[in-house]
Amino acid sequence: MGILERLGVRRIVNACGTLTVLGGNRVSPSVIEAMREVAESFVDMNELLIKSGEYVARLLNVPGALITSGAGAGLVLAVASAITGGDVEKMSRLPFTEGMRNEVVVQYPHTVGNPYVYFINIPGGKLKVVGSPGGVTEDDIKNAMSEKVAAVVHFQYEPQEGELPLSRVIEIAHDHGVPVIVDAAAELPPVTNLTRFIKMGADLVVFSGGKDIGAPNDTGLILVNNLKLLEACRLLGPFSYINVNGQVRVFIGRAMKISKEDIVAFVAALENYVKVNHEERLRVMNELADYIISELKSTLPKLQVRKRVNAPNERVRPVVVPKVEIELPRDRVRLYIELLKRGDPPIYLCECDGHLCISTHTLSKDETELVVERLRNIMNKYPPY
Repeated sequence: MGILERLGVRRIVNACGTLTVLGGNRVSPSVIEAMREVAESFVDMNELLIKSGEYVARLLNVPGALITSGAGAGLVLAVASAITGGDVEKMSRLPFTEGMRNEVVVQYPHTVGNPYVYFINIPGGKLKVVGSPGGVTEDDIKNAMSEKVAAVVHFQYEPQEGELPLSRVIEIAHDHGVPVIVDAAAELPPVTNLTRFIKMGADLVVFSGGKDIGAPNDTGLILVNNLKLLEACRLLGPFSYINVNGQVRVFIGRAMKISKEDIVAFVAALENYVKVNHEERLRVMNELADYIISELKSTLPKLQVRKRVNAPNERVRPVVVPKVEIELPRDRVRLYIELLKRGDPPIYLCECDGHLCISTHTLSKDETELVVERLRNIMNKYPPY
């Protein structure tokens, strides 16, 4: 009997995508082998963290990198580094930031329906929202700049209606000596996004390791242009013991410990990721979406079903992954989602803007056929309209 059976946990068919609550992504055998290789060894964790970051930076041809225990941890460390600037006395006071540069500017459109804005508060950042429901102007960003501002955080939900583009945000912030942090946790694919925001001049860029990269769910990555802030992130992280005023201290990142197995797993996953033919991956995903649409329409010709790619303001990330959207009454959307979860194996579908949504990001061909079969059976028993 396998471990999941002993725990009484069911394997599911994931038609929602690389969601954290569904385990992120599949982990490949080569990644598991890297974890196994290091699992029986002891290493100096600071050395591993530094050397792995240097290796990732060379692999991606960027100035610096740091592997973290998830994108959320990366965002907390990035904000904390901007607030403290590597000053260990300030680091030891977090999250109490009175008297420090602790304001963090975020555009109004990036706060709407975004639960991750809260991460700015964890290290003591004070949110400074600029703009309005009508949008954000250059003057909104300029007028927000002051000696109290530690950073601008840009949540990369592109295209985002009403936002000031990142390129202009970087220019304005840098004119005032303020670093820009980009949360791009789920912005892969396309693979070009890995270095796109660094090339634009962002100071720190945060990604999830457990989504498209295919590392364990509790890994993440900070890429940096600003090496001073990189060192601050590392010092704030899980393996620092520093004497502050005669007392050995750990800092806010201690609670964000990452294992030696996770660090090497991330490296192995990234090595695989940069070698993959991503155009072929997207072609297969589109084929699966087309198959779903064709099969459902052949059974229910009047069904309003379409492919959804790169929709404006799309919150189901990443936007380039094709999703099948089925237009249904709201009660039917919720009924179908619930009935699919009750099956064996459970199938998880999502609701997107009131419609039933099937993501091809995490589906195999066999799983896609099962989703179609089960959905068709449910629709026959409980007609859509």
